[in-house]
Amino acid sequence: IAPSHGVVWRKDPAQVINWYANWASYAGQAAEKGIILVYGSMYGNTAELMEAVVQGIASECVPVEVFDVARTPFSLILPSLYTQRGVLIGAPTYERKLFPPMTALLALAELKEIKHKTAAYFGSHSWGGGAVKQVNSLFDALEWEMALEPLDVTSGPACKDLEAAKKFGAEFARLIKES
Repeated sequence: IAPSHGVVWRKDPAQVINWYANWASYAGQAAEKGIILVYGSMYGNTAELMEAVVQGIASECVPVEVFDVARTPFSLILPSLYTQRGVLIGAPTYERKLFPPMTALLALAELKEIKHKTAAYFGSHSWGGGAVKQVNSLFDALEWEMALEPLDVTSGPACKDLEAAKKFGAEFARLIKES
């Protein structure tokens, strides 16, 4: 099998055809019952929240893949966006907008027509906020369901914010398990 790009498959064509059929099916049916968590952090505040969110997900035994949008090539993130049912976006506000690398990833997801995901947003801001409004708009364009109210923390997370982040992760994981 010689696709238009990539490797040429010389053995076991039935297995290769099954892989492609499975990959193509993600466009029209529910994806895997797992979560992709993509985050970005400028000063470490959103990264702290992310760690607490992951602890909450782990408490519900739901598989999760974590990617740092500012340090991971999009080509490594996109496959999980296709294959996982749940998408958690964690990013700070930057100049009253969503963290630019996250905006770029979500624009690419829209271009690739990665639709119909169960999603939620968490992040941090300093003085003005603004990312939540943009996230709502981007999720609408992607036809992603905002499954939980956004968790948006001012400055560095306090203990109560980290506890809220754990609960946020656990609640999102339960939604994915039940979907």
